[in-house]
Amino acid sequence: MEAAKSFEVEIVSVPKSKAGVDAKAPAVYLNDKLIAEIGSLREGAISLEELIKELRAAGVPERS
Repeated sequence: MEAAKSFEVEIVSVPKSKAGVDAKAPAVYLNDKLIAEIGSLREGAISLEELIKELRAAGVPERS
């Protein structure tokens, strides 16, 4: 996880069975914001550049 090397962020993987009946997988959330979802937003994948932009916009601290 390249972003985890640059940002102080905890990455959690949640299996679809634990995410809820309406959850689509794969999906990427940042806090409560959906930033990628299969069949919809970014087709379930997010590029490193897009992820870094989202992390910065959310005010996630960068590692020094």
